[in-house]
Amino acid sequence: MLILLLGAFLAASGYVLFRKRSMESFFLAGMCISLMLEFTGILVFAAKKGGYSRQMLEFLFVSMEIKTKIQYLVIPLDFIGYIIALGRYLFPFFLLQMAMRYSMIPVIRQNPLARRAAAFLPVLSLVVYYPHVYKAVIAWKPEIQDFIVEFSYFWVLLYILAALLLLIIEYLSITMVFFRRQFSLIVIYMMAMSGLYLFYCGQDPGQVYRFYSLSYKWRRGIGYLQHIWDIKVYYLLMAVSVICGILGFISLLRYTRENYAKDMEDVVMERKYNTARVGTLVFVHSTKNQLLANRVIFKRIGGLDMEQPESAEKIREYVGTLEEINEALLERMEELYRSVKSSSIVMTSCSLEEIVEGALRRFWDKCPYACVEVSLESKASVLADKAHLCEAIYNLLVNAQDAVEAAERGEEGKVSIISHEERLYTVIEIRDNGVGIPKGLVKKIFDPFYTSKNRNHNWGMGLYYVRAIVKGHLGSLRVESREGRGSSFYILLPKYMDGNRYGREKKYQKD
Repeated sequence: MLILLLGAFLAASGYVLFRKRSMESFFLAGMCISLMLEFTGILVFAAKKGGYSRQMLEFLFVSMEIKTKIQYLVIPLDFIGYIIALGRYLFPFFLLQMAMRYSMIPVIRQNPLARRAAAFLPVLSLVVYYPHVYKAVIAWKPEIQDFIVEFSYFWVLLYILAALLLLIIEYLSITMVFFRRQFSLIVIYMMAMSGLYLFYCGQDPGQVYRFYSLSYKWRRGIGYLQHIWDIKVYYLLMAVSVICGILGFISLLRYTRENYAKDMEDVVMERKYNTARVGTLVFVHSTKNQLLANRVIFKRIGGLDMEQPESAEKIREYVGTLEEINEALLERMEELYRSVKSSSIVMTSCSLEEIVEGALRRFWDKCPYACVEVSLESKASVLADKAHLCEAIYNLLVNAQDAVEAAERGEEGKVSIISHEERLYTVIEIRDNGVGIPKGLVKKIFDPFYTSKNRNHNWGMGLYYVRAIVKGHLGSLRVESREGRGSSFYILLPKYMDGNRYGREKKYQKD
């Protein structure tokens, strides 16, 4: 069974690195590879050492034929021991690095030296446990052997405990449901891998190097499996190993697939937009030229001296109407062209409050009698292009108001802006209790030119435009909606600086 877990970890590490190349993926894959190295060394050592019951050997190797083949491989004990050392001392390092990477504790988050210092003990142990170094140290001073064994085991357990503690603290500090749901996959994976690691990490590499030495006691490691007499304990060991392995593998698979699916959504959306962009630019250019020509013709008609006053007045009325339509179309063409044409985003430090107030001012120009509840959790500052981000929030407010009006909520209709401070992000939530979005349409609403509203007045570029602005701010846009109950759009912006936390809730309405 253990040999099957080796194959699973090998596949998992390759899958993680193939799907996404980042520091996070490197640490996740590092955990898989280090655990695989340790298990490989332990399996080879167990095959050569012998002395186990048949049930235990079948648990470790699946079949006795595999065990026999491994047993007769020509592999030096020094090589086996150092393979175990690599896995044993790299796993807690990668685990702690991942936990520190996710931790929002300021002294860890803002101090890169703390993460670098965590590499000292693993590197020191790998140097000390290098076969020639280890044997030379023990030959020089035999009594130091017990100290090396105990100290290395102590810091390994300390790293595991510290990492799990950081993960639990971080998980309990998360308040938003979708953040907690995503983070739980990482927590489950790291705890499952840690549980599996703790079963076998007692195997000290020195036990392999000094296999023929009578002065060394078999204190920990796989040697303890030789003294298990009850068959139920074998089954317990098997169950725990399998459960930890399956939980870890499935959690890692789901986490990687979710991140990959998110990245692929961005790629697909960009392809859709690029396909539409060429045709749109041609359409905008030709239509704009025609409308400009119509403007000249309208001016000529308006300057004519009509012989019949009634007809002339009627024509002037038509001309005025056509001019209004023409100007509106030109304005919409310019807006569409600006959304299609890539524009630069210049980000500066802005307070969240001024961005919200800027969006509300524009929103009230369009909906002067609308009421918006605003609840800001903190005096946060964000790194943003104020004009673009205000425009994005304005678009979401307009959509929320339209949804409330479509649901005919009356005085119970509610549009809210809420801010959250969550892990790495400052989150701006625009919430409504409108008609909601059908489940099958949630993924389509960000497509360019998709709209469920009147196509004579809506071109379906609003949400795509919002999403493009948020991506330009190195953030992301999420939506949660229940049909008939309302929707929440979340703008997730990377934290720029932590403000003083305070609670405020106001109801804003234009005077």
